This record gives sequence, C-alpha cells and structure tokens, in this order.
Amino acid sequence: MSTNVVAVSATAPSGFAYGGTDFDTPASYTNYGQRVIDFAAPGGDFDYPAPFYYYDMVLSTVRGSGASTSTYSWAAGTSMAAPHVAGVAALIIQANGGHITPAQVLAALRHGADDLGKPGNDDYYGSGRVNAFASVQ
Repeated sequence: MSTNVVAVSATAPSGFAYGGTDFDTPASYTNYGQRVIDFAAPGGDFDYPAPFYYYDMVLSTVRGSGASTSTYSWAAGTSMAAPHVAGVAALIIQANGGHITPAQVLAALRHGADDLGKPGNDDYYGSGRVNAFASVQ
C-alpha cells in the first residue's frame, strides 16, 4: 500500500429490477484482497442479464455530443466507486474546517465505514463500505 492512497472496491445490487435487495454485493469486476482494498463503495455492475441490467448500475455524468455539453448515463466500475470515497473524504475535511491530516481523514473513513462481510478487514470490503453520515460525526 502506498502512503495516503486509498484503494477502493466496488459494490452493486444484483437483480434490483427483479426484486434484489442486497445492494452490497461485490461487483463482478472489482479488485479484492485484504492487503489491497481499504474501502468499498457503490460502483454498480453490468453482470445481470438484459433487458434490465442497467438498474444495477450507477447514474453518472457523461460528456455529451458537444464540447461543452454533459448528460447522464448508467455506468459501472471502480471509477464510479472511487468518487464516492473521495466525496466522503471531502466532507470529512469540510467538517473539520479544512484542518485535518491525511492520516486523520483515513481514520475518520475507517471509523465511519459500515463493516460488511466477515468482521474487520476482509477481501472485498476492506474496512467496510464508506458511510458519509457516520464518517463526519
């Protein structure tokens, strides 16, 4: 692990359009490993069969057809999960008036994360799924 770097795995619902209620299933493509993953966050998945696979994805901004236009689309990836963690880190920094070290941000992320999977650090969730509310308390 690198200093002040946070590695993120992706979670997703599985079959949400068909009544699936577990929103924290490890995504089919996600990174994993106890010594590799720090936290999990919603990243969506595209593994469920058509026609409603996109309900398991994340709504994200995308570049539109014009140079200055943007729109929304369904997406999946750790590139969807990592911004969740970055956003929670920004909220932690704001809640502390901007005066907080990277180590303190990491500690707040750990303290606020929802422990999923086996208790403690595990392969898919690391220290847990980020929880914005609990992390800024």
